[in-house]
Amino acid sequence: MRVARATDAREKAVVLHESIHSRLVTAVIAFPAVVAATYLVSGPDYRLESIAIAVAMTAGGFTPAWFCIGEGNPRGLMVFDALPKLAASLVALPIVAFTGAVLWYPVLLLVLTLPLYAIHARSTAFAYIRADGMNRELRHVLRTLAPTAAIDATGNAYGSTAIPIATAGLSPTDASSFASADRAYRIGILAVVAIANAFQAWVLDPHARDARARNRAAILAHLGLGVAGGASIALFGPWVTGILFGAAVAAQVLPSILFGVAFLCISTATPLIRNLLIPGHRVKTVLAATIVAAIVGLAVMISGSAIGSPSVVALGVAASEFSVLAVLIIPALREYHRLPRRPQ
Repeated sequence: MRVARATDAREKAVVLHESIHSRLVTAVIAFPAVVAATYLVSGPDYRLESIAIAVAMTAGGFTPAWFCIGEGNPRGLMVFDALPKLAASLVALPIVAFTGAVLWYPVLLLVLTLPLYAIHARSTAFAYIRADGMNRELRHVLRTLAPTAAIDATGNAYGSTAIPIATAGLSPTDASSFASADRAYRIGILAVVAIANAFQAWVLDPHARDARARNRAAILAHLGLGVAGGASIALFGPWVTGILFGAAVAAQVLPSILFGVAFLCISTATPLIRNLLIPGHRVKTVLAATIVAAIVGLAVMISGSAIGSPSVVALGVAASEFSVLAVLIIPALREYHRLPRRPQ
């Protein structure tokens, strides 16, 4: 978001430079933790391959995709993020198919992505940054990033635990059916992310003459997507998942409706968070909403699992996303009304 609001290439370079430093520090903790966790949970037959894939996925945290999205640079996004990943997949696919050696994929992914990440950093950040005192101290950068990191961690607490919670308490058939509905919902969220990324640089452009109109367009687009996507999950979820995953594990009607409600809420809340509240320095408000959502969602999901009801677990997913929207909508409207009007 800082990239989208930056006024020149040098300011963007400072943001990237600070980000690289903070991620390198984080990597010192993250990589050993990922290796240790994967070693403990993987079987001996594929332990090396599992660790390699985990490391390759973790290295994806260095992708400059977020920077390219912020500056509205689809070409950079393609060259430095999408193409190397696609190339790794295309090269690894026949090798894995003929040799059965899965290890080739994570190795190729690292070999093809990391050099391009480094090239982007060198050409974009270090081409501008010199020892001129423009960078903030690393401790200050990490302290600034801590609230957003807390938001992500708390969001994952209720966003990624629905399946484990459902599996713990539901029958195998109900858990499989619930997983089908959840999968359809997660696929739909990819569209929300795509729309949010497409709008971000345009909405947050510091040179925009009418910030309200651009925010309004993004909100309406997300609302339209939420209505269309939510209705599609609710109405067609059982039918589509039955075709894709099999009739025996097709999503049930009521959980599909509740996942549709959750999709509408998360799509509507996304532009409020990304384009109004975070840029308006309302990080604490977003964190508070995320904590409320985690408490409400986890409580309902665990209750649903305890009584063996997939519908109540799905209600927890919907309740968490509705809680975020309910807490944030008024602060977001206040931020919207603080934006400058169209010049007369």
